[in-house]
Amino acid sequence: AGWTGYCIAMCMYDQKGVRVRSTYRSVGHACFGQPGERLVFVMQMTNLVSVCVVFLVLIGSTLHSTHHLVEDSIGGMGLPKADRRLWTALATVAALPTVHIGGFRKISYLSMAGTLLLVVIVVLGVSLSATRIAEHGAHPMPSTQLQHVPAAFSIYVFAFSCHGIIPELESSMARPSAFGRVVGVVFFINMLTKALFALLSYFAFGSMTELVASDNFSQVPKVVISLLVAINTLLTFPMPLVPVFGALVVAQGGPKPTRDALQRTALVIFCGCVAVAVPDFGLAMGFVGSFTLAFLTFIFPSIFYVRLHRERLQPGTIIACYAVALVGVLGCVAGLVSNILLVINGRPGDASPPPPPPL
Repeated sequence: AGWTGYCIAMCMYDQKGVRVRSTYRSVGHACFGQPGERLVFVMQMTNLVSVCVVFLVLIGSTLHSTHHLVEDSIGGMGLPKADRRLWTALATVAALPTVHIGGFRKISYLSMAGTLLLVVIVVLGVSLSATRIAEHGAHPMPSTQLQHVPAAFSIYVFAFSCHGIIPELESSMARPSAFGRVVGVVFFINMLTKALFALLSYFAFGSMTELVASDNFSQVPKVVISLLVAINTLLTFPMPLVPVFGALVVAQGGPKPTRDALQRTALVIFCGCVAVAVPDFGLAMGFVGSFTLAFLTFIFPSIFYVRLHRERLQPGTIIACYAVALVGVLGCVAGLVSNILLVINGRPGDASPPPPPPL
């Protein structure tokens, strides 16, 4: 994911190193004309909106674990996970003000605050899991169920992918030339942090590990970490929607404050409605990771990079790009099938090690 992030960023430049494009869709147009631009645009917008849906589901799930507002099945109504859905609806209301702050530069302050919270979450989670392992020993790794590996992989893709906003992030940097180094460092730290958190959580709680790992901790740490996760996710929520709002403004001929504010509000409410309807956090991540992120993270960057820079690429690099694209196609199909099977058959109690907790 880090390498393909670099690839899509390099697609913003011509072979002389001059920046000639500023958006993901403009890269699609440069490679395949109007059809390419439309396909990229649909995938990108669908992915960014879906990510925000997953964020709301995560906030609802973490707050649900701290306190129940209603019974999980409202008497006689047959509404499963009612409390989680209610928390998700409240999270949608709380997220509304965040989308009216501005573009990436202003929202970056929220992201910085979220990063500080993330450090606290990791330190607490790792410490609690390590303490439990020291006191009770580590749980053994279960046997792997191959039919569920693609679903787990799709969640990993979600955890490590931000390709839908990489072009806009790179262009908003004070020094875009440093983007490659920043991507490398960020993905490396992200990988180590989530691997450490996930493995320690699993070795501490075994097959009882919840999708949101903080649910396994005792009451006080669980409440503290769950609240921190919810706040961190809330601060991150507006980031994926910035390109969506920008695309709406461009499509309608320029900014109009009242209209733009109403559209932003309507889009958040739409995300909230979808999140309330789909309250399972793991499956929401899995479907997004299997479909839109397979294209944006593996297929598009690899193919576009070769298409635009073939003349200066080594044969080995070209082969590697096409191999990555093929992995993306196969992963998309396998991930969708695996997640559909989880919907039909339910999540097994002895699944393979859980995905990295969403931090």
